[in-house]
Amino acid sequence: MDPTTRRRRDDPTARRVRLRALAPDDVALRAALVRLEPAPHQLGASASARQTLPAADADPRRAPFAVLLDEEPIGFGVLDRGDLLAQVVDEPERAVLLRGFYLAASAQGRGHGRSAAAQVPALAADLWGPVAAGGPALVVLTVGAGNAAAQRAYAAAGFRATGVQQRVEGQEPQHVLVAAVPQPPRVRAESRPSSGSRPPGASRRQGRASARST
Repeated sequence: MDPTTRRRRDDPTARRVRLRALAPDDVALRAALVRLEPAPHQLGASASARQTLPAADADPRRAPFAVLLDEEPIGFGVLDRGDLLAQVVDEPERAVLLRGFYLAASAQGRGHGRSAAAQVPALAADLWGPVAAGGPALVVLTVGAGNAAAQRAYAAAGFRATGVQQRVEGQEPQHVLVAAVPQPPRVRAESRPSSGSRPPGASRRQGRASARST
C-alpha cells in the first residue's frame, strides 16, 4: 500500500463520503449493503437494508441509495415520495421523505452520518429535478425525541426542526425535521420560507405512521 493510500485509510477526514443512487444492475453493491447492520440498539429506529431495500425496489415512488466511503459501502437509505408524506407535511407533492437511513455500526462515530445526511437534498434534486419540473422542495425526516445525538447530527447537516411531532402508538414521539432541496437560481427564491414563518410544507398535524419503518 502506498503512503497516500495508507494516510487516507488511517485518517477518516481524508476519505470522501458520497451518496450513490442504486440501479437494478448494482448487484455487488446491493449484496454488500444487505450485509450492513446498524448497532443493535438502533434496530428499533431503523430496519436494515435486508428489509428496506426489497420494499424500496417494489415501490416506484422510492429511491434507495448507498452511502460510500471512497468506494466502500458503509450505509444505506431510501428517499420516498409515497403516502407517508401526507402524515408529516401539508404539501406532500412538494416533499420527499428520508427513511431507513443508517450507517453500519463499524462506521459510526466519525462524522460520516452527518456528511451523508448533508448530501441528501442534492441527491433528491438529482433524482427528481427542480420544483418547476415536479421535483421536491423539501427533504423531510423524523427522529426520536429522545435521540439527542441524532438531532445534533441532522442539525449540523442542515436539517431544521419544524416544531411538529409525529406520534405513533407504542413509540416515543418523533420530531419532524426538514432541509431545502437545492433549486436553480430562478426558482430558489420561490421555495425559501419568509422570515419567522413555518418551513414550507411543514405539517400542523400530528402524524400517525412512522417514517422509520420499511
